[in-house]
Amino acid sequence: MNLLNRYRNLILTTIIILLLAVLMFNGKSPQTTSSILLSGVTLAALYFLIASGVSLIFGLMDVLNFAHGSLFMFGAYAGWTFYTNPRLLFNTAPFLLAMMAGFSLSPVIARWVALPRGARWLSILLGIVIALFALRDFPIDKLVAMGMTMTGKVIATAEAQEPLATMLMRLVGMFMAGVVASAAMATRSAERLESPLRRTLGIVVGLSIAALALLFVRDVGEQTILGLDSNWRFLFALVAGAATGGALGALIEWGLIRPLYSRPIYQILLTLGLTFVFDQVVRFVWGPAGVFMEIPKWFSAQSPDCPSDNLLVWFSQHCDSIMIMGRAFPSYRLFIILVGVIMVLAIALLLTRTRFGMIIRAGVQDSEMVEALGINVRRVFTLVFAIGAALAGLGGVVAAPFLGVYPGMAMEFLLQAFIVVVIGGLGSIPGAVVGALLVGLARAYGDNIVLSGIQLPWRQDAITGSPAIARASTVLIMAIVLFLRPTGIFGKKE
Repeated sequence: MNLLNRYRNLILTTIIILLLAVLMFNGKSPQTTSSILLSGVTLAALYFLIASGVSLIFGLMDVLNFAHGSLFMFGAYAGWTFYTNPRLLFNTAPFLLAMMAGFSLSPVIARWVALPRGARWLSILLGIVIALFALRDFPIDKLVAMGMTMTGKVIATAEAQEPLATMLMRLVGMFMAGVVASAAMATRSAERLESPLRRTLGIVVGLSIAALALLFVRDVGEQTILGLDSNWRFLFALVAGAATGGALGALIEWGLIRPLYSRPIYQILLTLGLTFVFDQVVRFVWGPAGVFMEIPKWFSAQSPDCPSDNLLVWFSQHCDSIMIMGRAFPSYRLFIILVGVIMVLAIALLLTRTRFGMIIRAGVQDSEMVEALGINVRRVFTLVFAIGAALAGLGGVVAAPFLGVYPGMAMEFLLQAFIVVVIGGLGSIPGAVVGALLVGLARAYGDNIVLSGIQLPWRQDAITGSPAIARASTVLIMAIVLFLRPTGIFGKKE
């Protein structure tokens, strides 16, 4: 009996999945069944990469981050840009690094200056004005116009980017904008007054050197990246997307979420507002049209021997598809499934088998006790937020060759992620896994109904439906689960 109570949620979930599988695949051929299952698991892997971050952040920090879909989108655009147009990164990343270097001086400024609350907003506003002045007339449209461009005109790098002297002046302006804005964070808290001066200056110098290094090697760096094999460029693009998502997540938590931990409504309004802001930023920088990221050679080879007969043969052929149950299935989708499985295992090991995972769980239970042991809980929470955001950024790059990159993907995947976490239970990583599988399989089955219809025993013709059925299927699954278990499958009552 104790064993049944312990694994009740898992047993209930298994029964529901088996019943749905029997109903959905009754009368389907083995080839069609395998195709639907693999397509559903592919979508589930993508949904998990974004939903796991939502569950991780909410489960450990009680923060509902409605900007998580935007981090997924920014990761996709960063990976696509690195893969296709690295000059955009080399000419814009130094600005962010320079501003971060100036902003990192806040512990030093706190030793001499402590602005009153009313003046802090003026400091931030003045910093924004300085940043806008430093970036005035920056040729972002020319930098975007390379290769798979959305403007329809390819502009050479020498014509697109500004002279080095002009860029250095812009860097100085962005650094000053960060310094001025940092005065708003220069409070005389014990944490800031006790912050080691050498460490703070080391961070500032390190960020400044990184900004200058990117700027001085921008031409060589662009040619080096574009000269790489597509497989290596794709691997580096995965790192770039995850790093972009993680960096943005850390900045959001540090600068915006941290002051609002006791105000959950303000958190929701802030992160929801960031979603619309980020959408406009993407449209301004990359344009309103969408693009597709090229599938790397590992998963796109075509020859008379393709598709590969099995996975072992694929390792020598690298065909674009593999025969599974008598039907060819794209090999890149299997890679997406592999990434999802690896991330599930990595998160489980991080939270249960590492010292950092123990600190996270202890900080959630009793942050004051953990701080008494000399551990900076705020820094740990920032890192947790960054990890969740990095998962979203990684998911964006993984999805780019499969679904493309477009401005509306933030809201689309955010909706699916919240459906997943609601089904699985808010804050539960196992729930995110189960919820992603249910939503992915429901969506794949809905797509199959749209294409081929569903055959009922008492009808001669198959019943077909509109594409809205595929989207509504995920909401229907959520409604059924919440009707049976309002807290979600793995959710816990407060």
